[in-house]
Amino acid sequence: MAMESLQLELLRFLKSEGATELVIEDWDLAWLRALAFPDEPLPCPACFLDGRIERLVPLPIDSQLAAVRCEACEATFEFPA
Repeated sequence: MAMESLQLELLRFLKSEGATELVIEDWDLAWLRALAFPDEPLPCPACFLDGRIERLVPLPIDSQLAAVRCEACEATFEFPA
């Protein structure tokens, strides 16, 4: 459930930043690849919009929210745990 919540939050971010459907589809393929292959990074949507795939890392869970932060740009995304 948490991964689904994270994915929805990241898709929401992409849409709010004006990402085209093609970009969203490409990001979704990178997301699915990361889930299938543990060595692949969960893609940061902010970096993806800049043409890079950078790794999101989990942060400590605080109450009802979980969060991830990008190793490169340090963008943080919160989502229901």
